[in-house]
Order: sequence, then C-alpha cells, then structure tokens
Amino acid sequence: MLKITFYGAAKEVTGSCFLVEGEKIKLLVDCGLFQGGKFASRKNYDPLPFACGEIKNVLVTHAHLDHTGRLPSLCMEGFRGKIYATAPTLDMIKFLWADAADIMEIDYAETGKLPLYSPAQAKKAMKYFQGVKYGEKIALAENDYAVFHDAGHILGSASIELVIDNKRIVFSGDVGNTNPPIINETEKLPADIDLLVCESTYGNRKHESKTAREKAMFGMVKETLGRGGTLLIPAFSIERTQELLYILNNLVEEKKIPFIPIFLDSPLGIEITSVFRNHPEFFNEKDKLLQQGSDGLFTFPGLTFTKTRKQSKQINKNHSPKIIIAGGGMMNGGRITFHLQRYLGDRRNTLFIVGYQARGTLGRKLLDGAKQVRINRSTVRVKAHVHAIGAYSAHADQNKLLAWMKQAKGLKKVALVHGEADQMAKFSKKIEAELNLSALTPNYKSSITL
Repeated sequence: MLKITFYGAAKEVTGSCFLVEGEKIKLLVDCGLFQGGKFASRKNYDPLPFACGEIKNVLVTHAHLDHTGRLPSLCMEGFRGKIYATAPTLDMIKFLWADAADIMEIDYAETGKLPLYSPAQAKKAMKYFQGVKYGEKIALAENDYAVFHDAGHILGSASIELVIDNKRIVFSGDVGNTNPPIINETEKLPADIDLLVCESTYGNRKHESKTAREKAMFGMVKETLGRGGTLLIPAFSIERTQELLYILNNLVEEKKIPFIPIFLDSPLGIEITSVFRNHPEFFNEKDKLLQQGSDGLFTFPGLTFTKTRKQSKQINKNHSPKIIIAGGGMMNGGRITFHLQRYLGDRRNTLFIVGYQARGTLGRKLLDGAKQVRINRSTVRVKAHVHAIGAYSAHADQNKLLAWMKQAKGLKKVALVHGEADQMAKFSKKIEAELNLSALTPNYKSSITL
C-alpha cells in the first residue's frame, strides 16, 4: 500500500511538503515555507507534523523557499538522511537560506519574533544534500527509485517521478511557462502514471504569448519614458530577474529602446545571477544569445548592479527616467518597498507587476487596485500607473498544464496542489471534462492511498 499525505500546498499556493510512505520507504517531496499573509507565516513555527527522524530521504523539486525553506527545521527536528537536488538548486539554496536567515534576524530585532533557524543551523543542513542529474535513476530501496525530469520552471527545477511498490507517482513541482527564456521547455511526462500531483497556480488563467513579453516590456519603457518617469519592476530573485535582464539585453542590443539607466537592486538577485553564469549547461541550446556564452549575458550598456544599501540609496540621486528591478516579488519586503514608498505617489511612474501575487500581500493589494497602502509604517497614496502581465510568469497556465497532462499516456488520476481553492476547483472540473479522469483537490493533512 502506497500512501501520500499532503502537509502543505493543499488548497493554498505555498508550503510544498508531501510525505510518501511505502512498504520500505518513508520520504518527503519538498519541505517549504508557508508564505503570504501573517496567518501563513505563523504556520512555519508549528512543529513539523511527522516524525522527522523516520524520514530517510527528501527529494527537492527546486530552490524556491516555499519548496525548501523548512528543510533546516526538518534537520533540527531529527532528520539524518539524504536530501537530493540538482546542482543549480544546491547552489541557489545556500544564498536563499542565508537571505531568509538574515530577514528573520531583522524581524526578530524589530518584533521579537524568534527566527526559525540561525545561519549556522541553515549551513549545517547543507551537509545532507546530494546532487543529482536529470534522467538519473536514484535507488531508494529494492525495486524503488526516483528520477528527476526538467520542469522548465527555474534553473535546475525538476518534476520528480517515483516508482514505489510497483506504482508510479509524479510530483510536478512547479511547471514552467511555455517557451521560457534561458532554460529548456518542460520535459514530457512518462507513461502509465498512477497519480500525478500537479501544481495549479495558474490553472484557471491563460497567459499572454511569448511575443507579448517583449512587447509589454517595450511598451512599458516607451510609455514611462514619455512621461519622464521611473519604471518599477518587483521581481523574484530566481528566474524572473534573470529573464527580465535577458529581455532587456535583447532590447538594448537590437536598439529597440534608447539608452536608459537600468538598476538591479537586489543582493540576492545578483547572487543568483552568478549561479546562472556558473551553469550554462542548463541553458536552452537553441537560443542564439545564449550560445554567445554566459559571461556577457547579464551585462549590457546602462545596467548597474546595486548590491549594498549605500549603492541602493544612490539610485534616488539619478533623477532621469530609469528602470529599477528590485527584490521582493510580492512586495511584502525587500528593497522594492523603499522604491514603492518613493515612486508610487507620482503619476509619471509605472509599477509593472510580472509575478504571482498571493492573497494578503502588498502586491496583491496593488494588483487589485488599492488607492492607498501601508508601506514601512507609512501611508502611501497610489498615483503611479499599475500594470500586470502573466507572460513573464515562470508558471504554466491552464493551456500548458492541460497539454502537458494530455500527452501522458495511461495517466490515471490527478491531485491538484499549489493553488487557491476557488481557482483549483474550477481547474479540477476542466481536467475532468477534457481528460475524462478524476482530479482531486486534497485538504491539508489528508491522504491518498494507491
């Protein structure tokens, strides 16, 4: 009997954590943070709801904190097994955990809320990691194994195929958008899957086309320049930041936009960009710009990296029209909040939202049209133009997810995770209608037995 229990991302977008129990196996797929509003963050302080010392392996789909952020806690609570992940995932996690630990220390100083773990405890957890390659068969027990497949979401991201007790389960991880810049397209699913645990972040949405990405960026730059304003782009440090730099690189080299100061104001984003440079073997081999080598990929006229706070403050002394890509994708923290404070109140400026905004976040409020918001204990009136586009999302939309499932011969059942409950319910019905199979929406701590 094979049992899968959902300890996160169940009718919510974050907190990826799935316990798989077979006759000879007890493992986790992911162990991530709950992110978003205050209620979600409090859940991270609860003891992990299983015996951590009994877990023998953890399989990590990708580096994002909502998939990896509770792994140090897992190790602190008794885990002593192996944590498998791809090489880029391992390289990025050390920066993400260090950044998260720093943020928790700052939060502790301001609010007295104890950090989940210290930088030393996060570093100690790294010793349990073991690198894997796509397509490599990882022996878990006699006749039981795992295979990592390219999910096309971020650098090194994976969908994980598990064959346990003669059953085949696939955990999608986060499935990438169609025609992603830099990285490869999502690999096809294997045949004869007994259960696909599939993300559904945009299961009820359809993104704009690939062409729309460049047109949107060009349009935002042209429109904001025409007003003499500043274009603010809050970006997640992994993939979104690098995609934006890639697209701006193209626009600059092809002289589609005039020379304009462009600032990457994200210490973590800068660190992650270095990881990209170190792993060109994961790039899309068909892309002409990428074939020129990774050294100059994220370096072009007008681009400035502002790693220190002092450098960040210098941006405000540049009064010309400019582009600021700043850390803090959902705008609940990071340097983007200081730029929002400064620039949201000016009609000449534009806030360009290019990523998912969870309920309860500042980004969601701005996306929903708030005219006044609280930022860093100040009230800010929103006069700047606010635009959003899904084409930049690193997540697949409804069309991509359906097409991905349809090509899998012998797919028997789907369990949807990583989605808001109302959107997930609609997508479930869509799957049942188009694929003629059961699409479950598990609750937190519920189980599926195969």
